[in-house]
Amino acid sequence: MLPSSSLTRSQFEQACKAFISKYHGQVSTDLLSKRLTGWTWVEHSTFPGLGFMSRTRFVSRDEQHSALGESADDGEDYSSLSMEHDDAALPHSTHEALVITQSVVFSATFRVPAFYFTIHDAKGSPLPLDEILQTPMIIRGALPETNTSFSVSVADSPFPLLSQGDHPTLGTPSWFIHPCETPSAMAELSAELKGSAMAEDAVWSEDEWLIRWMEIWFMVLGNVVRLDS
Repeated sequence: MLPSSSLTRSQFEQACKAFISKYHGQVSTDLLSKRLTGWTWVEHSTFPGLGFMSRTRFVSRDEQHSALGESADDGEDYSSLSMEHDDAALPHSTHEALVITQSVVFSATFRVPAFYFTIHDAKGSPLPLDEILQTPMIIRGALPETNTSFSVSVADSPFPLLSQGDHPTLGTPSWFIHPCETPSAMAELSAELKGSAMAEDAVWSEDEWLIRWMEIWFMVLGNVVRLDS
C-alpha cells in the first residue's frame, strides 16, 4: 500500500529505483516529465543501503530566468561516487556556465527524501548563498530574503528552509532543503491519492504506489526548486 507521511530506508531505495526505471530514456515533452527525468542511482562504494539519486544540470549565470540545461550525464550508469566534469562537456556559450549537482537522499531523522545540491562556476568555485538565490533553480519568491551567508530561515520556524550541511552519503559540503515539513505535506497529499485510487477501484503494485509517492514528493519540492529543463 502507498506509504503516508514517511518511508523506511528500504522503501526509499525501492521507490527511487522504480522511479528511475519508469522515467529512464523518456523524451521530455512537458515541464512535469522534464523535472522527473535524468536521475540515476548511485551506490555507496563501501556501505550498502546508503545509495541516493543523482543528476547534473548546467545553467548560464547570465540567463537568470532561463530553464535549467540538459544533463550532461543523462543515461549514464554511475559506478562510483566520484563525478568529474570535463570543461569540454559544458555547453558552448558566451555566458559563464554553472554546474548544478542535485541529489535525492534519505533523511534518517524525518524518514523522507531530502534534496541536496551544489552549484559551482566553470572554474569549480562554489557559489555563495546570495548568488545561489539568483539562479533559476530557486523559484523567485519561494524563499525569504536573508542577511546571512549560511542559511535561509522563516520567522518562528525551528529549522532553516535552506541550509548547509554535509551530504549524508558523500560527506561533502552541500546545500539542502530542510525536510522538516515534508512528512506533514506527504501525509495530506498521499491520503488524497489513496482516496482517489479507492474511488476509481485502481489496483496498483507496490512499485506503482511508491512511484506515485515520489512523484508527489517532487511536486512538493517544486514549490521551492525549479527542476524542469
